[in-house]
Amino acid sequence: MEQLLKYTYLLNPDAVAKELKRLWNRYQDILSHPNWEDLNEARGILYSVGNLYCEIVAPVAIEKRLHLLEKPISLVEFLTKIDSNSENLAELRKDPLFEKLERFYNIVKEFKNKNQGGAYYLDEEKFIELYNKFSPDPSLKISYKGRFQEK
Repeated sequence: MEQLLKYTYLLNPDAVAKELKRLWNRYQDILSHPNWEDLNEARGILYSVGNLYCEIVAPVAIEKRLHLLEKPISLVEFLTKIDSNSENLAELRKDPLFEKLERFYNIVKEFKNKNQGGAYYLDEEKFIELYNKFSPDPSLKISYKGRFQEK
């Protein structure tokens, strides 16, 4: 996670992509060969990267740079233009910072939407099943986004 934050601060999309891939591969390896200790590492990857990083850190990293664009825009405008494949993207991409921010955003978005066939992103469904199966305390079951189920 430390490297991911460093590359985000430096706005290095290629290094961010490489670090996210490394974390994804580690997460998948744990799900393929689970044990209780490693499942807690997977939980850290799932929630710190999948939730905190993708939903809080990355959008803030983009937002803090938008005023530096040749033609400053808001975060909502930025996301809308990219997600709707706006007709003026070609013009916006002439700004090297916009192009870099767009690449960064698309890398994070692609990671957040990773799915291996489960109902939830980042294979959370498989993680929840394994975590509850290996938990030494069967009375503490987790569900979506790490919430503990009521007894």
